[in-house]
Amino acid sequence: MEIEGLERKKHDNPFNYTDDQLLEKKLALKTIRELYPDVSPYYSELVYDLCLNSSQEEIDKIKEKVDTVPFKYAKNKEVSPF
Repeated sequence: MEIEGLERKKHDNPFNYTDDQLLEKKLALKTIRELYPDVSPYYSELVYDLCLNSSQEEIDKIKEKVDTVPFKYAKNKEVSPF
């Protein structure tokens, strides 16, 4: 039902995905939830967007930083060997 002068709320689309890309994202997030049920939907969407909108070099830099720089809020400031 349309009310004159009011617009329907649109979902946020900060990466300007097309309708097809939004459907692919929805399917990918559903698959992620099935494979990793303990992962928050927020984090799975965050990782999906990061992987889709970042180059492999940027992702490799992030992974290297995670492996070498300790988390600033960690009680134990040692880097995990894993």
